[in-house]
Amino acid sequence: MASATSCGPRTMVNQGKRAARRGLARHLVLTYVALALLVAGLLTWLSVWSVGKLEAHLQRIDMGMAVERVRGDFLAGIDPGRPNRFFHGDPGSAAFPDWLRPLAPGFHKIERNDRVWHVMVDDFKGQRYMLLRDYTEYEQNQSASHWTAVTGLAASLALAFVLGILATRRLLRPLARLAAQVNTRGAQPPQTRLAEDYPPDEIGQLAAAFDSTYNQLEQALRREQLFTADVGHELRTPLMVISSSCELLREEQTLDAAGQGRLARIEAAAADMGERLDTYLMLARGGDAAGLFPRESAVDTARGQLAAWAPVAQRRGMQLTLAAAGAQDEALLFPAPLLRAVLSNLIRNSLQYAGPQASIVVTAGPDFVQVNDNGPGIALERQAAIFNPFVRGDQPDDGNLGLGLSLVQRICEHQGWRVSLQSRPGQGSQFRVDLAGPAPAPAG
Repeated sequence: MASATSCGPRTMVNQGKRAARRGLARHLVLTYVALALLVAGLLTWLSVWSVGKLEAHLQRIDMGMAVERVRGDFLAGIDPGRPNRFFHGDPGSAAFPDWLRPLAPGFHKIERNDRVWHVMVDDFKGQRYMLLRDYTEYEQNQSASHWTAVTGLAASLALAFVLGILATRRLLRPLARLAAQVNTRGAQPPQTRLAEDYPPDEIGQLAAAFDSTYNQLEQALRREQLFTADVGHELRTPLMVISSSCELLREEQTLDAAGQGRLARIEAAAADMGERLDTYLMLARGGDAAGLFPRESAVDTARGQLAAWAPVAQRRGMQLTLAAAGAQDEALLFPAPLLRAVLSNLIRNSLQYAGPQASIVVTAGPDFVQVNDNGPGIALERQAAIFNPFVRGDQPDDGNLGLGLSLVQRICEHQGWRVSLQSRPGQGSQFRVDLAGPAPAPAG
């Protein structure tokens, strides 16, 4: 059962790829057949129409010459020898059969009693002359030729369908191979170039563009991995030096109370730098090392951050207070460095933008923390982007890069927490972090 579950996403991806290939192949084949139908149908209709027009014109000329010749023989006293095919007399008279009397001068094609007649009517010196020819066999042959053209059109469509399938397969085969290579590119050696397996056509250009983009990203990722590794290695050394120096100073017992306080702040700052370094490295590496961090409750974290930021609030003439909510005897425990980084950045954001004489209230419950201020608030059009990197408020200082709230968002996403904002211009802002995360969706 576990094996089926683990293979499910891969199977769905493969099915999606096959469906996409089938959809593209079907689209190309239908396009090929539609184009063949349009061209073959147009040519067939044009040929049938032009041949029909040409034949009608030639038949009109031939019948006109024939009626003149027969009439000339008749007027010269020569028997035309065409019984029931040649008629003459006054127009509309009984000399003509009933079905021929209404005909006007000119060429006519008439179907009568399963026969096809070509009729030429010509008036000469007040007399009307009619000449008939039986074209039944000729018209049948014409109908057979038309069916031959239709059959040829159907055959051309079938041939176009077959050629479309073959051409589509030939076109999509290198695309499918390129897609398979792209999907397994991560397992290949660095700087592998897929374009070397393809000719310099559009598919080769696509592979070359992918190679260039992927290899640049691969190099950038490698540089970032080396950078995070170097930072993690090199910064820990001075931090260890600071911590060991503080321990030596404390053992000497030559510092007065003020010196001991300064030493304690240096130790706390070094420990805080170490925790922040671990947090940033965890986020950069995309790992899940939060289980190795010490854990504490939201209320304890709030008390510690309140003590750390109280001097800053006092220097700025702002009021920073703590309010506990909910039962604390069953408080949950969370990764301390991560929760401190979240709450520290939220408090610093309020100290930065709430303004002088503002009041900031930090509320901590068993499974949430919340920071409220009565500052100017955040405009509605800016709230959607407030957690994006490098987005700053209207009064940023030189040390604010717009990364604090972005860091809060990334830590919350990593831990499954949920951060939300409620703010109205002129009524302050409220940032809330639900540490229990969103409610799980009901099963089924």
